[in-house]
Amino acid sequence: MDRSGRESDCPYCGYRCRNCELRFFFESDDQKEARAALHRGTGFEAPDDSEKRKRIREADPQSTLMHRYEQCTDMEERMTVLANGLTEIHGMFTMDHVREFAGSKAEKMVAAMLDQCIVREVRHGLYRV
Repeated sequence: MDRSGRESDCPYCGYRCRNCELRFFFESDDQKEARAALHRGTGFEAPDDSEKRKRIREADPQSTLMHRYEQCTDMEERMTVLANGLTEIHGMFTMDHVREFAGSKAEKMVAAMLDQCIVREVRHGLYRV
């Protein structure tokens, strides 16, 4: 509830209630503390940040790259994300690596990456940022 006024609206259902009729269970100016108290009160315990960091560290780099690649809206950004990710994972990447992401458009994508100097061909058929 917002104590600055006489009434508060429920953030879930929109019901308006007079503050003098409500009971306080927890009070804090810190949004993170208030959220944690709400989670505890409803039986939901938020995962520990260390667990989340561990999952991120142990995530499959290929599927993480696929997710980042698919989230790109701009083609140049998509090529840059893909080139950087494949270089990070494999050191040098091939057309087959690009095909896993771009399918039949892999040749055109690599040609565009070379034209825009996003990647360079270090050896025949091997590319890197």
